[in-house]
This record gives sequence, structure tokens and C-alpha cells, in this order.
Amino acid sequence: MKSILFYLPSVGSHDQILHGMSGVNGQNYQNMLWQLTRQAQAADEFGYWGVSFTEHHFHLEGFEVSNNPIMLGLYVAMQTKHIRVGQMANVLPFHNPLRLAEDLAMLDQMTHGRTFVGIARGLQKRWAEVMGQPYGVGGTFSDSSSTDVRNRELFEEHWEILKKAWTTETFSHSGKQWTIPPENLEFPFEAARRFGRGVGEDGIVREIGIAPKPFQHPYPPVFQPFSFSEETFRFCAREGVVPILMNTDDHMIGRLLDIYQGEAEASGHGRLKRGERIGVMKDVLISRDSAEAHHWAKRGGGFIFENWFGPMGFTETLRRRGETGPISADYDNLVARGLEWVGTPDEINRKIEQLVTLHDPEYLLQCQYSGLIPHDVQMRSLELWATEIAPNWL
Repeated sequence: MKSILFYLPSVGSHDQILHGMSGVNGQNYQNMLWQLTRQAQAADEFGYWGVSFTEHHFHLEGFEVSNNPIMLGLYVAMQTKHIRVGQMANVLPFHNPLRLAEDLAMLDQMTHGRTFVGIARGLQKRWAEVMGQPYGVGGTFSDSSSTDVRNRELFEEHWEILKKAWTTETFSHSGKQWTIPPENLEFPFEAARRFGRGVGEDGIVREIGIAPKPFQHPYPPVFQPFSFSEETFRFCAREGVVPILMNTDDHMIGRLLDIYQGEAEASGHGRLKRGERIGVMKDVLISRDSAEAHHWAKRGGGFIFENWFGPMGFTETLRRRGETGPISADYDNLVARGLEWVGTPDEINRKIEQLVTLHDPEYLLQCQYSGLIPHDVQMRSLELWATEIAPNWL
């Protein structure tokens, strides 16, 4: 099982965030960068597969201060040697897909192929409604509303453009949102025809291409967090994308894995092993003392979920088959339902054994809460995972 660290990340300690406006404190941000660097370097030495960052904007509160995961990934990559860097994820409907394709190809070249790519549809309306104005789209929670339909259309069209940009020297595209290149675009320069491609003898641009292409062929591995709808799993299976499950109900997880496996085979990807090209997300914190681990995890992932994710609707990922009514977002419920992997190495090994027996996912995405959880506690957790847990499941 390949381990990927996932940093939101938080800017400020637990008490600083409670004080308010922690996200705009420059010293808090510098502290985050220092901790993130040291933890990524340790993970690199310990053999973690990858480290990843989210994309969210306007987080004055100090949660998820990671508005550019590509830039943050490059920052970490320049200070590490082997660990892969990626995004969980770039929110496709709110990006110019050509600029995103260029940026990701550059990152892959600059890291010599240590890049992986994350794509997502977007949820948080505060920034989605602002950033999505040029495309007439907002955030969604897969509710089949008109906004949801528009979001998915744009997501899928942007994904098609990304693939074309990465895999062909030059291309054209005609879609609902984009016409590439625009009709009758003039670029009457001999150098473009002589040394490049895509411009006709009449000086009209008929195709465009990006340079450079990705270092990896045909492009870096692609992930889609946090997936829980059947439609998303079918899309990922068709496209060779790795969905990251946030579900905690084993029946639902099993159904989605079966859907993925069947759709992948029907799409010509062959018969995958159960769990192959699938990821599962957990909040992970390990200590010799289980009570100490839960103390800090409650102030980390527990605090974020109760005050941030839960009110935004992520409690739906905790719902069990046939369950109705509201679901608590408090820490004890997160533990009971299996989102929190917190405790001693022995306790975590037993949790992994159960997960592997039932579902055997290829990837485990480990949520990390820098700032909220002290740096030394997180460093020790990374070491315990690498020395007493990972060797059992590689």
C-alpha cells in the first residue's frame, strides 16, 4: 500500500486559530512552511510514496491555507530528493485548462517526473462562486442541481483539454465552453510555420500546443479526491484516474470498488485486482501512548471536522447504509465510524489489516494537520508509521 501525506495545511496553532484571523499572520505562515519542509524531508527519508496539498482560497481563518498546491509542491520538491509531490486537488472547473496543463507539465519537468496530479470539481461556495464567475459555475455537492450539472460539464471538458495538451504536439478543440483555437485567429509569421506547427500557409492558426510536455509519458498519475458518487467512480474507471474514497461504510466502499472494477474492464483497461487504482483517506496520528495520540488528534482533525468539514456536509461520508437523520461531527463519532486512524502502532496495524482484508486499496491518503498538532508529535508519528507499520504492508 502506497502512503501519501495530505496537508491542508493549517496556519497557526490551535490556540492561535481560536483567537481568530490566523491565516493572515505572516509569522504563522512562515512557521507552517518550516514545519512542512521538515516533515516532507523526513517523509522522503522514510520512504513515503508522496506528499500532497489542497486547493482552497480566502481562508482567513487559518484552515486549508493552500491556494496554490502546484507552487507549494514545487517548494517542497526543491528541498527533497525522492518523494513525489502532487495536488489533492486542482479544482478543474475554476481553472483555465491550458494554463493548468502548462503549469503541471512544468512541475513534472522541474521535478524530473516526481509529480502526480489531482483533479476535483469543487465544493466550498465562498471561493468557488467568486473564482468561477468567468466560467459561470460554482461549487457543488453532487446534488444533480443545475449548478452541479454545469460544474460536471465544465470539469469533464477541462479534463479533455488537459489530456489533449499533454499527449499531442498540436491539437484543436470544440466544446460547449471552449473553441481552441478561436476561428480565424491570425498569426502570419513565417517562423511559426517554419519552426513550429499549427499555422497554415494563409497565416490562420488551426492548432495549438503547449511546451514543454510532461516529463512522464503520457502524463503523471492522476487522482480524484474525495470521491463517493457512482458517477464519479465510473468516470475515474474509464479515464484511468485513481479515486480517493472518504467513505467509512464498508458496504458502500465495496459497492464503489465493484463499480470501478467493472467499468474499468468495460473501458478496455483489463481486469484490475480488487482495490487496484483505488485510494482511501484517513486521519492518521500515531504515538506510543494511545491517549496522547487521541488528545492531539482531537485538536487536529477532530477540531477541523467539527468546526469546518462537518457543517459543510462532509458528515455524509460517515453515513452507514440505511441510516437516516443527522450525523454527529464530533471527534468520538469520527473515531467510532473509522475516519480516525489514531493510536499505537499495534492499533493502527490492526486497522490496516481489516482494511486490506476487505478492500485492499493501492493507496492510503493520510491527512496531516500541521500547526494544530505540534511539530514534534507529527514527526514522531511519521517515524512510527515508517518503522513499525509500513514494512508490514509494502
